[in-house]
Amino acid sequence: MLSLSWLWPWLLSSILLFTGTCHASEIQTSHFLLPVLATSENGGTEYGALPVFVSSNENDEIQTIVAPMYIFNEFLGSRASLNLIGFPTNDSDYRLIASYTETIERKLVARYRNYAFGHPRITFEAEGGFFKDATARFFGLSNKSRESDQTNYTNQEGIMRIMIGYRFTDHFEVQLTERFRDVDIQRGGVDSLPFITDNFSLVPGIGGATIVGHRLGALYDSRDDRETPTRGTLMTAFAELNQNIGKNFGTTFQRYHVEYTGLYPSQLSERFIFVAHAQIQTAFGDEIPFFEQSSLGGESTLRGFGIDRFIGYHSALFNIEERIQVTKKQIAGTMTEFEIAPFVDVGTVFDTFGSDTFDKWQLNPGIGFRAIAAPNIAARVDVGFGTEGVGVFAGLDFPF
Repeated sequence: MLSLSWLWPWLLSSILLFTGTCHASEIQTSHFLLPVLATSENGGTEYGALPVFVSSNENDEIQTIVAPMYIFNEFLGSRASLNLIGFPTNDSDYRLIASYTETIERKLVARYRNYAFGHPRITFEAEGGFFKDATARFFGLSNKSRESDQTNYTNQEGIMRIMIGYRFTDHFEVQLTERFRDVDIQRGGVDSLPFITDNFSLVPGIGGATIVGHRLGALYDSRDDRETPTRGTLMTAFAELNQNIGKNFGTTFQRYHVEYTGLYPSQLSERFIFVAHAQIQTAFGDEIPFFEQSSLGGESTLRGFGIDRFIGYHSALFNIEERIQVTKKQIAGTMTEFEIAPFVDVGTVFDTFGSDTFDKWQLNPGIGFRAIAAPNIAARVDVGFGTEGVGVFAGLDFPF
């Protein structure tokens, strides 16, 4: 399996926007054109163009990124999209993604975050939107699901999430989150694969669901930076009560989650940072939709597998990686760091706690390539090697 996201051009654009040569005015602007050529087992081959327009202030700090894009996808045809990212203050950011595809897919998703929302200790985050993913895959439930049972469907979702938090100390915060998720399962855009209902007609959630979730969470964060940390610890935990207000009206289920990330610079050289990550998630209840259960696979869990490759009620995940600074250069007034990051991901999903709970772990080694322009951008391409092939993922943040 080769899973290369179209997001890979952001790795190049993030480097270029931080190393541009336009420094003449207080508000600096630059633009450039990137080719898009990507392939994935889920999405197929696509190609096109990505013009990027960037504005930054006199300190070389980004204010806005505007990136319209046109691509042609072998399964879905032409797609036009607009990506907008903004950093109005040091404590806030927003993102907007809008796209229209010739066949099936549509997307309009926006997010706003503010870490000093009217008060230095109040955190606020809001996200909402609608999208249709016509290349979603389902292999069945449990860690023993087979690659040969792969099916395709369109995942249509409407989402809304609001979070408000209060920092009682510089490192400890309590958060309340309300979320809404409406999911409809429709026929997919990959004709070579069977439709999900052909093989899995009795799986919970196959007819869709409308979920309302109520979450109470807490976090401890001693990292030296939220976006590009080099040392410190992040620990999070939450409990969530969910209600199905659509089909199977009145059913409820609970989700519990604990997660740890530690960054440990070498005492011999700060060029080496060892990162350890662990995550355990459990879900309890009857008829939990498959898309609401715990899952592994993708850019931040098991990087040698596709997104949501393994699904079950509970999951356990452990990741380690060594972030090694290869070079650090002052380019056009901006300090840019280039890293490699060998890693190992280990995880499993399971439905019951018993003697065979952890009888089949998935393990994938890999290597990451990073371009870091603090404080906002940590672009990456991660290559993971799993039992079903190679997974390649790209993005504008660290995996954990």
